[in-house]
Amino acid sequence: MQSFGPFEAKPYLAVAVSGGADSIALALLAHGWASARGGKVIAMTVDHGLRDDSAAEAHWVGQQLQNHGIAHIVLRWIGPKPKGAMQEKARIARYRLLDQACEDHGVFHLLVAHHHNDQSETIAMRQSRGSRPMGRAGMSARRFLTSTRLLRPLLSVDKADLIATLKERGQEWVEDPSNQNPKFERVRIRQTDELLGDTAGGIVGEVEKTQSDAIETRHEIEAQLARLLAQSVTILPVGVAVVDSDAILSCSDDDVACYALGHVIRTIGGMVYMPPFDALSSLLTSLKMHAKPRISLGGCIVHQKAGRLYIYREVGRMDQTPQVVDANLVRSGGRVIWDHRFEWTVSAATIAPETVLYIGPLMLCDVFHTKAFRAALGQFFAFIAELPRAALASMPALYDKEGLLSVGGLEVSKLSDVLSASGCAEPQGRGEYGMDGRWRFAPRIPLWESGFKSLPNPVCLLA
Repeated sequence: MQSFGPFEAKPYLAVAVSGGADSIALALLAHGWASARGGKVIAMTVDHGLRDDSAAEAHWVGQQLQNHGIAHIVLRWIGPKPKGAMQEKARIARYRLLDQACEDHGVFHLLVAHHHNDQSETIAMRQSRGSRPMGRAGMSARRFLTSTRLLRPLLSVDKADLIATLKERGQEWVEDPSNQNPKFERVRIRQTDELLGDTAGGIVGEVEKTQSDAIETRHEIEAQLARLLAQSVTILPVGVAVVDSDAILSCSDDDVACYALGHVIRTIGGMVYMPPFDALSSLLTSLKMHAKPRISLGGCIVHQKAGRLYIYREVGRMDQTPQVVDANLVRSGGRVIWDHRFEWTVSAATIAPETVLYIGPLMLCDVFHTKAFRAALGQFFAFIAELPRAALASMPALYDKEGLLSVGGLEVSKLSDVLSASGCAEPQGRGEYGMDGRWRFAPRIPLWESGFKSLPNPVCLLA
């Protein structure tokens, strides 16, 4: 754990606990580490609601951890479940719930129990897909979510050691039946004789050599990537990136330039992954040739204009159905996620019972389509004046049946001035209710995650 420091004087850790051997072992070990330093642990179990016994299983986990003096909460994935790519979409939902819970509880460190076997499987899966060195380095021991950092302290520890730790302590665990379902790629790889180590060296030895070489290459690429992003990219609070076109296009390493574009597109688009590398390579070639002023990729538009690249959400790829804001959530002071990129948080509100609030792209509001309004936006917000109109159209807007209330990334007080200056009268009834809300550009993955982190092999058995 020390390699992840510094921590608070009294560390406060969150641990994601499914009930399996890996996560329960991590919870016990983290509890011991934090307690020895005057800190504490809160365990978080996500109930995906995908199995009939999932709620009972989550309750059992809480009882087991309570026996060790570990606080425990259950987070529920509420709403319709996807019909395809279930494991991947459940993983995305799980991390979103965990990240929000960490923010709500004031925890910055979220521990997950990926171990050495998981790492080998991940690298083998990426190798089978022809992944480049950045991917073949495997999972990083540290990455960042919207509000917390995710730590994987067990990546150099074998699963067998974790099971031995639990047996030594007389602690039970549960087995997830999906871990034996061959319809999932990870399970199929796990079940191969080579990965299980039935042959001398086998895939495991090759994976470890591949990872070692890939980590070195990844560190070299990321050192250049970090400098390039810092020197050339500005993320505006309205969710638009302004990129120094010359810096990207003159980069001596095309791979680094492609990864830089991929990082920006992923962040602005609110995605979990970058577009495929081949698509990024084609994008870079088109930009160098000035083939098109606007190129669509990864749910974004890459707009080449006057020595800059404006990267913004593509309105045509967004859900343009207005998102109805739960009035009860507003009255109680809550948080709304929009387009996987923005959070609107209400700290205090007084609204009429019949009031209905909506969030959607600014283009849905009538005032956006008036030239005077757009001109006034540029007058009061200098950075807006240089943005393409399509970039403005994609900005988040909060409104009711009377009209526009706020725009993500813009001060509400100035927005009132914009409406007045553009001759757009403020909606009737404004002032009859008050709202203290705050917008935040909060993509699922930040632009930069401090680079890949690997862990040394453990000196001794955890048990």
